Amino acid sequence: MSGSHAREIEAVHGLGAHSRTHRAARGTGSSYTADETESARPPRSHAGVNGAVGERSLGSDGRHGQDEAESPAGGGPRRTATGRPVVGVLPTGDPISELALENFVRQCPHLVWTADRNAADVVVAALHSPDTPAVTRLRKQVGERVSLVLVVGGEWRANLHQAVVSGVRAVLPRTGFTWEAFTQTVRQVRAGHADLPPALQGRLVDQMQYTYREVLAPRGLTPGGLTEREAKVLQLVADGHELQDIGNQLGYSERTIKNVLYGVIKRHRLRNRSHAVSFAIRSGLI
Repeated sequence: MSGSHAREIEAVHGLGAHSRTHRAARGTGSSYTADETESARPPRSHAGVNGAVGERSLGSDGRHGQDEAESPAGGGPRRTATGRPVVGVLPTGDPISELALENFVRQCPHLVWTADRNAADVVVAALHSPDTPAVTRLRKQVGERVSLVLVVGGEWRANLHQAVVSGVRAVLPRTGFTWEAFTQTVRQVRAGHADLPPALQGRLVDQMQYTYREVLAPRGLTPGGLTEREAKVLQLVADGHELQDIGNQLGYSERTIKNVLYGVIKRHRLRNRSHAVSFAIRSGLI
């Protein structure tokens, strides 16, 4: 077995569920058993989630894999004709996991690899016991609109608010990690969804409740980015009330009501009052 092929096998097993089985097999000289999953090995062709087998093509860097996605001349994410997510991998000081992730994305028929992380729809990274500075550094390495999927070992130590602000939309624990779940998560994130372990969901809800109770409410703010007065005004506009009538109900002049609406329109970059009401309704703010 060549040294490069051995490293590739070790890389794939760095994230797969059968790493201990593989290392034990190497030590005893035994081969893979028939019931081991294809995703736990470095296949020359990859059996996808739907069972279809895709042949490996030669990438632009001379290595085997799918053709790389390229960003358009104007920059920004490139959407593939088939709608497959364009995926990049961030270096985080864990070369074994990085190689495993890259090799899988290159071979998976449902994903498209790119070396240009700013052109990706989704960027994945492997971290061990991530803290807030580590998660914040990830955001600085990718574009603002790129979503992050983290494969995490050890304990989660980062502030969840900061993680969400930094673009993290999914966290996959190494425990129980499978390539099928990884592929599904990346596709769901590309579609605008999020995926957090139940324990992190609970912590995030706790943090949101604390922020509202201790920070927003005392200042008359709502979690949606409106003040309580702005929310009341927009609700009354949505109910069909005239501005003078709204002022009379809330104890403000018509001019003040106009200024409230103008503030909402300007802050959220909306076009007019109707757009402001539509924005508030769609966002669940009223």
